[in-house]
Amino acid sequence: MTPTPTVVEAARECPLLTRARAVATFVGAGLPVTAKAVLRRADIPAACAATGLPDPGRVVSAAHVPALHRAWTAAQGAGILAVGHRDACAATTTADPLDQWRHGVAAVLRAESDDPDRRGAALVCTAALDVLTHNPGLPDRPFGDALEGALDRLPLREQIAVPYTFRRGLLPEHGAIELLTECGAIDPTTRTVTPLGIWARPKFDRPPPPPLTWTDDDALELRIDLDRVRPPVWRRVRLRAATTLTELHEIIQVLFEWNGDHLHVFTVDGMHFADPLDKLDDCADSDQLSLGAALPRPGARLAYRYDLGDCWDHTVLLESGGPAAAPNRPTCTGGSGDAPVEDWPDDEPPPPRPLDLTALDHRLAKRWTRA
Repeated sequence: MTPTPTVVEAARECPLLTRARAVATFVGAGLPVTAKAVLRRADIPAACAATGLPDPGRVVSAAHVPALHRAWTAAQGAGILAVGHRDACAATTTADPLDQWRHGVAAVLRAESDDPDRRGAALVCTAALDVLTHNPGLPDRPFGDALEGALDRLPLREQIAVPYTFRRGLLPEHGAIELLTECGAIDPTTRTVTPLGIWARPKFDRPPPPPLTWTDDDALELRIDLDRVRPPVWRRVRLRAATTLTELHEIIQVLFEWNGDHLHVFTVDGMHFADPLDKLDDCADSDQLSLGAALPRPGARLAYRYDLGDCWDHTVLLESGGPAAAPNRPTCTGGSGDAPVEDWPDDEPPPPRPLDLTALDHRLAKRWTRA
């Protein structure tokens, strides 16, 4: 279905993207963020004012202001906001309004879902669109009953995802109306599907493929932080965009001096990846995803867990990337903090393992060469 100019304009001017642009403008050339990559508490009132939202009063985190957090998430998905380790800045994109809308809405749907595949919100909103397409104007109670019936007809695996949707405790019918209204897919006054919603329905439950930002030979610079460790422990590495998650696992093992005796799992946008030989449930092959695809823009993140018992969690942040000369091998370019010691008895102090960047890079050089 070819989008009409009305649909394109509706996508551009829907509340979600309008607020996303306002958030990006508010951030501008740079604004500090918290360790969880959201706005600092002190900036919340001004950010709400900039996006036309009421001051929420005292809140613990910007993530606890739902409309603001959805705008923040949509701006990143649409490619107009880049969030780094310490700050965020507005970004530019060549994507048209409909692509920005699809990627922004997809990012919000994933963020609103807590099931393993991060599809719960998309399933509920798709079912809600179908209900209102066949029964326009339904008030709350009949709409809730009809939506419950539609969700009960889903395959069992998809039904299981529904209770994990809208983590703020909203009922599916209330969360769906709220989100579909923000993205311009329904008219909340008449409870009817808009032309944008009609155009989007065939695509709503299928997330768009990530934009192909990098070529295989582009150089990416990653910052890898070990979570929940004080003082902070992190490493910076420069590598090719064609590097697979399997290769990144081996690189992290060197950078943090792990011994490789435990299982590991990557999480990318809610999907899990691991070594297929480990036969972990619900995990795709880590050798089939490159960093260029997993981290489509600066500010993108993925998670790496080493040792599924002790749970040494790492956050991998793409700081920069582009067509600069790619290294012949992974190169360690920075870091801080001693490498931790795994499997050490709790009643004994572990031996110090001070950071030696030259030694780490030498180990990378010995292990990787490019043919």
